[in-house]
Amino acid sequence: MDVETKARRLPGLDAARALAILGMFAAHIFDLFARDETGSLQPTLTGATANGRSSVLFMVLAGVSLTLFARSLARKSMDRRSSAMVLLRRAGIIAALGMLIGPANESIANILVHYGLLFLVLIPTLYVPAKVLWALAAIWLLATPLIWRPLAASDAAQSLGHNPTFTDLVHPGLLLEDLLVTGYYPLLIWIGYGLLGVAVGKLRLTNRGTVAWLAAGSVIVAALCLLIGWLKILPWADGISAVTGVPRSQLFTALVTGRSPSGNLDPFLTQSAYIWLPTAHSGSLIFTIHAAACAVAVLAILLFLIPYLGYIGSLIATAGRAPLTLYLGHLILLPMLQLGLSQWAQWWVLCVLMLLTALILHHTRKAGPMEAGVRYLSELPSADQEEDPK
Repeated sequence: MDVETKARRLPGLDAARALAILGMFAAHIFDLFARDETGSLQPTLTGATANGRSSVLFMVLAGVSLTLFARSLARKSMDRRSSAMVLLRRAGIIAALGMLIGPANESIANILVHYGLLFLVLIPTLYVPAKVLWALAAIWLLATPLIWRPLAASDAAQSLGHNPTFTDLVHPGLLLEDLLVTGYYPLLIWIGYGLLGVAVGKLRLTNRGTVAWLAAGSVIVAALCLLIGWLKILPWADGISAVTGVPRSQLFTALVTGRSPSGNLDPFLTQSAYIWLPTAHSGSLIFTIHAAACAVAVLAILLFLIPYLGYIGSLIATAGRAPLTLYLGHLILLPMLQLGLSQWAQWWVLCVLMLLTALILHHTRKAGPMEAGVRYLSELPSADQEEDPK
């Protein structure tokens, strides 16, 4: 997550964080599917877009931010060992916060433990040449979904069934298996998103030509993956329905969102065709590549657009400077809001609080309270997290 900074920033990167937070708000508030006026089950806008993509965007941006943060430390004459210690403390604090807050809202799969561990794993990659890193990210994203599928199918029951917390340390094997394979954000696959982010962070993200190629390439890859996934999986429709027990009338919704009133697609893990599922949070090969490309596309597009949006763009970017505060805040607030408010009322309450946070931070030039706390506890220098990466 972000920390206070006074150096030059990339407003598009901050705005992408804000969009990821909004996407998580939506995924945690709104239904993923609903009946239309004819009574047919259909994915909602949230189920078709934000679900499964917002969290991937979060992880890709983690890699980008980590790269720029390490670069800013180096520009302040901090050696690699000292930089690594700062990053290690930061990763540990975020993971610990995730384990502490996880039990407070078990209705939401808390990403913070995985986020902190991702930072930990990515530290050595900061010193890998860019070309090698791009190759490693590509191989990881292509290979690990294939490795993960049989592991997840054979160990489906070996999961915590709740957000990781400190008490799970008494069962380290089960905790590790949940974090790497059977949990909601299996790090075996999700490390690839972080690697991709580190590789993107090594690019000249202030160069419009670079960003244009990044945007065009990622949009094409995302679209092609989705097209290939649907073309490959549709002939398996009857088989999916038979294996999973999801009726054909609900199958389209299940293939988009990963679930339906009759169940989910987990039983299909045992089938080789699982790799082609164009389904959010499936861990399939095709959705892994699609979601990674979507994340890069969102970042590249916002890098272009935000500087032209004036004060509105500045506010959006400022909200993205307090992701830890906003994420933890919504985890704590949602159970209370859900007691008496409609879904739309919950959404607007969180959006207003996000806007107020952005206004306060924009006009005070301060960090969010959680970001300031992370900075203090990890003893971050007064240097910035993100400088103009020229």
